[in-house]
Amino acid sequence: MTEQNQNSLNEEYDAKMTRKYEGKIKNGKLEIGDMFSEDPEVTNLRFLEKINIQTLELYIRSDMCVQLRSSTLKELTVFNYRGEDEEKQQRLNLNVDDSELENLEYLNLQQNSLKNDQLYNLAKFKKLHTLDISQNKVDLTHIHSIISLTKLYMLGCGLRNVDQISSLINLEDLDISSNSDIDLSPLYQLKSLTKLTMRNCGLTNIDQITQLINLEVLNVADNQRLTINSIGSLVNLKELNICQNRCLDITPLKDLVGLITLNVNNCGLTQLSALKSLINLQTLDLTFNYYVNISKLQYLKNLKYLKMQYCNLVDINITVLQYLKNLTHLNLNNCNLVSIYVLKPLVNLEVLRISDNNIVYLDANLGKMVNLKELSVQQNLVSDFSSIEKHPNYNNIHKNDRITDFNINENGKRCFDISDQKQASEEELFNANKFRKIECPNIQLKQIQTQHKSLKTALKNFKQNINATISNTWQSQIQFTANVVRIFQQLNQVGFE
Repeated sequence: MTEQNQNSLNEEYDAKMTRKYEGKIKNGKLEIGDMFSEDPEVTNLRFLEKINIQTLELYIRSDMCVQLRSSTLKELTVFNYRGEDEEKQQRLNLNVDDSELENLEYLNLQQNSLKNDQLYNLAKFKKLHTLDISQNKVDLTHIHSIISLTKLYMLGCGLRNVDQISSLINLEDLDISSNSDIDLSPLYQLKSLTKLTMRNCGLTNIDQITQLINLEVLNVADNQRLTINSIGSLVNLKELNICQNRCLDITPLKDLVGLITLNVNNCGLTQLSALKSLINLQTLDLTFNYYVNISKLQYLKNLKYLKMQYCNLVDINITVLQYLKNLTHLNLNNCNLVSIYVLKPLVNLEVLRISDNNIVYLDANLGKMVNLKELSVQQNLVSDFSSIEKHPNYNNIHKNDRITDFNINENGKRCFDISDQKQASEEELFNANKFRKIECPNIQLKQIQTQHKSLKTALKNFKQNINATISNTWQSQIQFTANVVRIFQQLNQVGFE
């Protein structure tokens, strides 16, 4: 093939692909996934130089070597190039000179099996403020000179030291999670740092970062032997995540009076005395602290979001919750509760989750929580939902505009729990259509059979009124040839939408 013919074919290819992908641009953003696998017509990315885009997202799963000339992407400000398969050794080659890619601000190269020698041109991206180079075997060799960076993410890069990081004087957000045995002492020079994430780094203490007095967000979760004795020095902390650190002594937290968000999920806590002084706290996660005593929560008057699932909270233990009148979101799933009468004063609740408990009766005051938008009570022992029927927005449930999620799985006859071979009457079948959305995932319908004419009508109306959907797994055929007892002995799953 002559050079002229080849050029003609190239031009034809570029024109065709340009027309094809210009139509996929939305608000200056082109997201094309793994184009080499999904679009067999793509052989190279040369056609991108014909398209005016500001954001380019490539999710690469092939072994194609991607070459992008900087002249192709002069207007680009966001480049998201993410691989998913290390074994296929994705390769990225950015040919950059001083005059090109001058507008690039965000670059995501995570999980592309890159090495240091492939990053030598990064320093030429003069406006780059966000770099995600996670899950590549690289260090700071070609990164430390990008002084424009404000956000740097290097998760799972096999870092052993961060000596060169001190030159990144504008860095505000740093994530070096899943890098073990790092010497953190150079971090103290990052005076602009406000957010630091070091999950799963094998940390035993945080002494080396206590000079970062401007830190507002600190995440040191999943460091099993962590102690936080010196954390009181971080006086500007507003958000702290120390979850998944078993047997953690939280006494030093008493000095962090400015904290707004605290996650101590699965820390083996039994006492919360240290939290008494955290009067500004608005979000607290106590999940999986099975033996925790929550009596000190009464001092946290500003709490809005409280998660305590999988805590062993007997009814008398949760009386303290009545003092938290600013709560809008409360999660008490799997807490061995029998009743929730103490929640009566919590009139600001918008989301209440009390699933997987031993609750028998829903207090009538639940119907007076006029702000409630989501209620989840599945897998309890409730059979009477009259308190919900008194809710001022009860009639709006079917409209889905106030209470958006009503979930009563496995609660007595109303949701057809046959674990104890309960039977349901015709009246209950008719009444069931009061709810627009009822989730009953543990009931599976193989067959519905009846010879009873009125029950046949009831079932028919029941199915029509709430658009009952029968699991495709069973490929059920409704045959009305048996009695009501057999119906509910054969019910294994019914879903409603």
